[in-house]
Amino acid sequence: MGKTLLILSGGIEAVDAVNRAKELGHYVVVSDSDYQAPAVAIADSCLIADVHGANETAAAAERFSRKIRKIDGVISVADATLTAATVSQRLGLPGLSHATAELASDKLALKRRLAECGIPVPWCSEVDTPQALQRIAVERGRDLVIRPVDGHGSRGAQRVAQVADLNKAFLFARAQSASERVMVEQVLAGPKVSTASIVVDGTCFTPGLCDRNDDDLERFAPFFVENGGDFPSRLPEALQSKVRDVVARAAAALGVTRGTVKGEVVVHDGEPTVIELSPRLSGGFVRLHTGVDFVGAAIKVALSEPVTAEELAPKQSRPVVQRFAFPKAGEVVSVSGVEDARRIAGVSDVIVSAKPGDIIPSAGEEQPSAAMVLTTGASHDEALRAANDALACLKFAIK
Repeated sequence: MGKTLLILSGGIEAVDAVNRAKELGHYVVVSDSDYQAPAVAIADSCLIADVHGANETAAAAERFSRKIRKIDGVISVADATLTAATVSQRLGLPGLSHATAELASDKLALKRRLAECGIPVPWCSEVDTPQALQRIAVERGRDLVIRPVDGHGSRGAQRVAQVADLNKAFLFARAQSASERVMVEQVLAGPKVSTASIVVDGTCFTPGLCDRNDDDLERFAPFFVENGGDFPSRLPEALQSKVRDVVARAAAALGVTRGTVKGEVVVHDGEPTVIELSPRLSGGFVRLHTGVDFVGAAIKVALSEPVTAEELAPKQSRPVVQRFAFPKAGEVVSVSGVEDARRIAGVSDVIVSAKPGDIIPSAGEEQPSAAMVLTTGASHDEALRAANDALACLKFAIK
């Protein structure tokens, strides 16, 4: 058995990282509060700890490393930057500095830092009261997003234009914030792309851009629920190059010199603007699209192993579609059709996260998904048909 890698998150998106690390011959420990999470089930060992509880996870990791097996590296798939930095510091591992982790965990401070460095970001401001939110909505219009300053992903974020009660929206966003801080930012029109980057010795590589799929925005309004994405991006190559450049500059401004960075960018009036930036692992389907072993490279970086520019150079451009299943909220009674979905031509992977007894949440606090499908094809349309056919096979009985 090779080195020992700690992965923060047992969710759907961590499954690929666990599988790839094991393929590379490493021993994998997954940390999550849910001992039945998908990635926990396939790991070699697990730590039952809240991935957003930095000290709790670090203490569990330290005990494991001292008593069971020395941990050689940590990688975060969850939006748990402070936890990853705390674990790295506690175990004496290379990783993000606490200053970078704290900046990444404060969306308002991060946007201000990026703006100071000349990187385009939406207008944003902290808001202390529902009355202050009302005033801003009058002054700037309602095309705004209200969100927790220290929220995880899109949790608690709401589009003001689709909110009936601003007081209720403010209180909900504040309830999702550990520090009880709330911010608003401008919504910018334009195509949105997700980026998966890896920084090696100060050089940022972004091998693939993914067009975000916002087809379910109206269904879950006013909350933001993204339903996967599409490779390759339809943006012109010149714009893709601009996106890569702005993400590289943003990663440098954040202080990431080695590690992974997940970004969300909107192309507004022809120019890329950074919406989100988080130093964590994302982009498990980059390999299927480009032939670049992105997750494998991220694992090497976490374990202080060398990664070359050649390894991160795209080798192909295969259409890939990622979609999620969103059953109605409630308790899962049964799940069926999984094997039928896997037999659909073009289906690369089907990962089911919901099991009998689980609760599918309403949008707003957590992602209300129950499964993910990943498909490919000779064209985007072919890959999309495969994804829709696979999702149609999945049946969730909810009570």
